[in-house]
Amino acid sequence: MFLGHFGVALALKRAEPKLSLGTLFISVQLVDLLWGAFLLIGWERVRIDPGFTAVTPLQFIRYPITHSLVGTLAWALVGAAAYYSWPTRDTSRHWQASMVVGAAVFSHFWLDALVHLPDLTIAGEGTTALGLGLWRSLGATLATELLLFAAGIAIYVTWRSRRHPVRSGRLTGLVLFLLALFLASLFGPPPPDVTTIAVADIIGLLLLAAFAAWVDRPSLPGDL
Repeated sequence: MFLGHFGVALALKRAEPKLSLGTLFISVQLVDLLWGAFLLIGWERVRIDPGFTAVTPLQFIRYPITHSLVGTLAWALVGAAAYYSWPTRDTSRHWQASMVVGAAVFSHFWLDALVHLPDLTIAGEGTTALGLGLWRSLGATLATELLLFAAGIAIYVTWRSRRHPVRSGRLTGLVLFLLALFLASLFGPPPPDVTTIAVADIIGLLLLAAFAAWVDRPSLPGDL
């Protein structure tokens, strides 16, 4: 899952306007960000196997720390606690915002369960593995990703307010960039090695979060 995660972030921004869209982009992809780091140090494993599914050449061998149900729940609690503990002058609705961060992190498991093959374990090796396997079908994957992404955009645009407007130029740029990345991942060549996957994952997700934070930042008069 790729676009669907960001659709959730866009929708949750309107559920709790206090949260930066950049914070929500990090939250919905926190476990993937950690996965990249754990690949580099060898705690989790993935294999590049072109043709393994119709959508991705990646075969996920072992990643219970980040992508098991228990692991994702633990990171959701960590994310919520980190946000709640972060120094801020604006303490209004702080508890609620922390819960939204936690929900954003935890949503990652359930969206991934739609597309992954049964490799998302409950609590690591030897426990039940979940995954509906939409990645077996390019058409089903495209439909699911685009539907979730479009729903998130619709909520983000529809629930705007005077205090939290839509900056159409910035949002359009972000949407087009995400779509381009998604299509490149689907139809581009497979990655050359696992190190490249991990580094691109970490840098790419951080840059996307920075882009989203800029989209969400109050603009100067005349800005789009």
